[in-house]
Amino acid sequence: MLSRRRFLIGGALLSASAVYAYQRGIRYPRLSLEPGALAERLALPNATFELYDAIELHDQEKLAFRAIAPEPSLAISTQRGTIEFLVNNIARNAKLEVSGKGIKLLDEHIDGITRKLTLESGVEQTLRLDWRMPSDGGIDFAVMGDTGGGSELAWTLKRARELDAQFLLHLGDFNYREGEYTNAIEQFLNAPIPCYISIGNHDFHDNGLIYQRFLDQLGPMNHWFSIAGTRFTNIDTAADFFPAHGGLRGDLIQQMHQHNHSGEQVFFTHRPLKDPRPHDDHEVGGINEIEWLTNMLNSVGCNKLLTGHVHHSAELEFHGIRQYTIGEGLGFENLVLQRPVAKIMMGRVEQGRSLTHSWVDLNMPWSEHTSPTHAHKLKKFGRLKQLEWYESLIVGDMST
Repeated sequence: MLSRRRFLIGGALLSASAVYAYQRGIRYPRLSLEPGALAERLALPNATFELYDAIELHDQEKLAFRAIAPEPSLAISTQRGTIEFLVNNIARNAKLEVSGKGIKLLDEHIDGITRKLTLESGVEQTLRLDWRMPSDGGIDFAVMGDTGGGSELAWTLKRARELDAQFLLHLGDFNYREGEYTNAIEQFLNAPIPCYISIGNHDFHDNGLIYQRFLDQLGPMNHWFSIAGTRFTNIDTAADFFPAHGGLRGDLIQQMHQHNHSGEQVFFTHRPLKDPRPHDDHEVGGINEIEWLTNMLNSVGCNKLLTGHVHHSAELEFHGIRQYTIGEGLGFENLVLQRPVAKIMMGRVEQGRSLTHSWVDLNMPWSEHTSPTHAHKLKKFGRLKQLEWYESLIVGDMST
């Protein structure tokens, strides 16, 4: 039998563990603790980097970083010598501003959305690199979710570029099948425009927790940035929270109360507060989570929310918040209706003005509808006529 002393110690440890878990936050399904925050400082033998709106890119052959906002900054303290590194996810028209003395910028080579930089220092000094985007005439951006990580994602990126978007907000679920996580990351790293990504439920867990790759190579799950007078806030709804106010998401929203923003505010996330389809509930599902999120968005002055998860395009009002659902990245309804109906959203922000938007045809060719989920869903929903037609496309001339 346990002694009274051991029983009390065990009870105290269990209580302490429960308090710690509650304060840190618990995620479910796939019951787990909330992931920790990403590092904002990287110390190397010959240099130290302070990261502002950027993360270190892991699993790269060279020292590399990824911007998680249109205007990232790096503060670099170096020893004597030369250092080379890459910064990914920067718009082609972003201009580099350099401040500090003692370190010489030898070169900034632009390759698509990646910058290769070479620095040289004769003494120990600090240099700051700030990228700035021209925004006086406003900023156009694209929004889409639920693309998977195959040809549908590639088309979305291409279409956003065609529409002159300066960046893409991706609303999550780029991973539906084996290999798509890797394919999607590769596409995001080599996209024609920068992409800021909200993690989806399929990107968070799939027969186990898989979100670490998101943190290592795409960015944090909760973050905000400002451009053209508008604050964009990416919040995590990939898995339910307990308590609803817990975790890094709750911390971020509390910080937002301390950093008032007088301009337009736009939140983007994966799961909606309200499913726009009658009699469906494909939405945030945690205990009191919808109520808490709604109250918090209103409390910080947000009245626009961009969401995916539902493979549909729609707008609705929900407790003072205008919710836009943009989840047709796979173009599944094109196959159901046997005609192109899928939309991508284009938004525009401008100093002193509210967000404007338009729904634009995705125009995805039939040959790009390659996800295995199409045949599975057509069969699941009894769309046998459409399934036969779709399979005829696969074996026939997909270019027509």
